Amino acid sequence: MNIGISTGCFFPLKTRLCLEKVARAGAKTTEIFFNTHSELDTEYVKMLKNIADENGIKVISVHPYTSAIETFMFFSRNDYKLEDSVRYYEKYFEACNILGAEYVVFHGCFDTAGYMTMDRYADIMNVLAGQAKKYNVYISQENVVKFKCGTRDNLRFLARNTDSSLKFVLDLKQAVRAGQDVYSLMKIMAGRISHIHVSDNDPSSDSLLPGEGNFDLQFFLQQAENGYNVKNALIEVYRQNIKSEERLKKSFKYIKGLV
Repeated sequence: MNIGISTGCFFPLKTRLCLEKVARAGAKTTEIFFNTHSELDTEYVKMLKNIADENGIKVISVHPYTSAIETFMFFSRNDYKLEDSVRYYEKYFEACNILGAEYVVFHGCFDTAGYMTMDRYADIMNVLAGQAKKYNVYISQENVVKFKCGTRDNLRFLARNTDSSLKFVLDLKQAVRAGQDVYSLMKIMAGRISHIHVSDNDPSSDSLLPGEGNFDLQFFLQQAENGYNVKNALIEVYRQNIKSEERLKKSFKYIKGLV
């Protein structure tokens, strides 16, 4: 299993600076968390690719800055907005092609959008995944609290009603926040897990650097690798959880030792 660090750990710094921090921590695998539209410009993405190559970093996925508004883009009551949104996400697919990444992380629809049935949700995901496939990349649905696919039942429905071109990201801190059992989620996503967002937790915090909480990460990662053939796991916590770059380096070395 490849262990890496997401640039999202350093949000809201400019993505270029975040990637440089990933490099300084010694990680060779990352997810690019875009922060704004201008970072999707071809020249900027090429610059990120150069930084990654110079430091021997493999970019496996990208995270849209538009994740928070996907409800209004893809899941509104207006079909013409869906068509426009699919076209807009081609910018992320093109960025993936430049970076050599395979996956675009997707949050989806707020769970408060009662008008959006899971049948319709699955139909929309099949459309988006089909468009991504034309660029040889995959949409990867993440379990996110307060979103439709933050729960086991909705994730199970989505897995059963979409084909294998739709993948899944398993995020530990989001599972904890949603009160979901991570092993149940992993079983639902089986065979289609693009990567894992790794964090630790304890009774005082649902998001900590690996090794700074009390979650049994060694057992979890062994199950992911040996039982579900997961190839990539990235540290992804919030910037306030990283007290210093030295502590991040220590956490990275710790989790690498577990696998």
